[in-house]
Amino acid sequence: MRWPQLILVNGPSSAGKTTLCRALQGAIEHPYLIAGFDDFIFMSAPRYYLGADTARQGSTDRWTALGVEMVTTSPPGAPPAVVARFGPVFRNLTNAMAPAVRALIEAGNPVIFDHVLHDREMYDSFRAATAGLSVFSVGVTCPLAVLESRERDRGDRVLGRARGLVDVVHSFCDYDTTVDTAALSTEACVARILAALRA
Repeated sequence: MRWPQLILVNGPSSAGKTTLCRALQGAIEHPYLIAGFDDFIFMSAPRYYLGADTARQGSTDRWTALGVEMVTTSPPGAPPAVVARFGPVFRNLTNAMAPAVRALIEAGNPVIFDHVLHDREMYDSFRAATAGLSVFSVGVTCPLAVLESRERDRGDRVLGRARGLVDVVHSFCDYDTTVDTAALSTEACVARILAALRA
């Protein structure tokens, strides 16, 4: 079979994308690299995402205004829904993610891209950077209740991120296949992706 140059794996926070990508990489003999949204974020100095990698971003300052601030959009008393507001430093970073992935591909490295498409600008950046490449896209879904349970258990992301992303992250693109990480084991998700790749 002809393997795609890029496998996009997109889904909300806490959906299990990173675990899935590692398992998929291990199941494919073709030499895919994994590039993840979080890998790029953590290239920056922690002052730009202060507290965004904990259960609550308790304070913001001039640095987070340039990086990322977690903004609660739900009304008082409702379950928290939190969106990421990117400042110019992080917008530059998010706009550079897909072009950096393309550079890896153009150097001969196929890539599994573990992504979270937060908004239309990020999706447009991805589309522009990957034009002309062979791309296979995977949508990772999971019921909100499961996402929120995982979010609480992990403690390494602001509570409410899953609710803030679940209705947004899949609104920009169609997929070659989708997997539900609550309904299927990681191994079954990988098997479904491989079957779709071979179809």
